[in-house]
Amino acid sequence: MKRKMNKNVIPEDFTLSLALVDAIPVVFFGLSMITVGVIFDSLLLMIGAFLCLLAGLAKVIWKIIVATKRKNMWFLFIQMRTIMPVGLLLMIIAGIINRNNIDFMMIINKALSMPSLFFFIVGIICMCLMIVFAFVLDNSKVKNNWLEQIVNAIAQICFFIGLLQLI
Repeated sequence: MKRKMNKNVIPEDFTLSLALVDAIPVVFFGLSMITVGVIFDSLLLMIGAFLCLLAGLAKVIWKIIVATKRKNMWFLFIQMRTIMPVGLLLMIIAGIINRNNIDFMMIINKALSMPSLFFFIVGIICMCLMIVFAFVLDNSKVKNNWLEQIVNAIAQICFFIGLLQLI
């Protein structure tokens, strides 16, 4: 049965290398959001992206503390469940508010052309896997964290490369 991380669990096998690998998707998400910000020119979108980036960085810091100090700073872990969704919601609202200023046909045409289509498909598949992982994997196990971080890194790198094709 899946064991959920909680404030009393201190993952024993988390390493500094795992924490640093966790930073890869955060960095590429940040680069992607800068790219999206350039495309859409929206302050609200950038605020939402900043909140998502902040949540990701806090999770990286949590893993670094777990790996080096063997302490569970629970607030750094649990904040992802609130800050990330708020950031994503702000980004969606920004897209709705700014929809008249966006040339969706140009974006869709570029996104559906190669090579961007390939990168977006791989990114979407990886994010679908991340959703599955959230329901079936024990996030206190180091092996599962490695799997999640590798899949998430591939997703974020692919989204970034795909977004670069749009500008």
